[in-house]
Amino acid sequence: MSGHLLVSISSIFAETRPGVQKLVRTLDAEGIPVSLLVAPRIDSDWRLSKDPETLEWLLGQKEEGRAIILNGFDQAVQGRRAEFANLGEHEARLRLQGATRQMTRVGFDPDVFAPPRWRLSPGTLAVLPEFGFTVACSTRGVHKLVDGSFLQARNLSVGEGFGSAKWWRTSLIKAADRGASKGNTVRLSISGRNIVDGKTVRDFLRAATMARERGSTPSDYRLFVSA
Repeated sequence: MSGHLLVSISSIFAETRPGVQKLVRTLDAEGIPVSLLVAPRIDSDWRLSKDPETLEWLLGQKEEGRAIILNGFDQAVQGRRAEFANLGEHEARLRLQGATRQMTRVGFDPDVFAPPRWRLSPGTLAVLPEFGFTVACSTRGVHKLVDGSFLQARNLSVGEGFGSAKWWRTSLIKAADRGASKGNTVRLSISGRNIVDGKTVRDFLRAATMARERGSTPSDYRLFVSA
């Protein structure tokens, strides 16, 4: 039985948006849907609510049926650690309150959560259902919060606190090829910050198209919302 191919892009803000848009168009042309990981705040001075061009594009993507995933609250903390990697329930609840309120104000109501760098603490996982989330994604796999089931599928990332050097990209391509050939679900993600490098984008696309050619079914993370 073949698994699924899940591709996502994170770190979407004013400076990265043009490259993200181009990569999305390329993947769409390949028949590979893209999940967009969106945070209301990134770095020290960027706010989605104050970036009308990025907001307009993302709302348009939502209207066209694109999967929009909440990717944390304030990614500025990533310089020290991944935002939701070690939080207990109380602090996770406060950050999720802030994130969901800000996303709702600008027109989004995501039911899938993926923390920055995919690092998800037990405390965060425990409180996500309180905010209407039905799916959570981590480095190890995908959690269905409605029934407590878990699909083990390691995320393969370019950037986002992971590597982007040639040896890393080569390893990622091999891992995607190997996983798809075994019928496993293949998860690939790239940071918008790394899309500026043509070789990185080329290798990321190679990993995605290779997984598809090996039999993985292109999907997005909403697959698990109603499954």
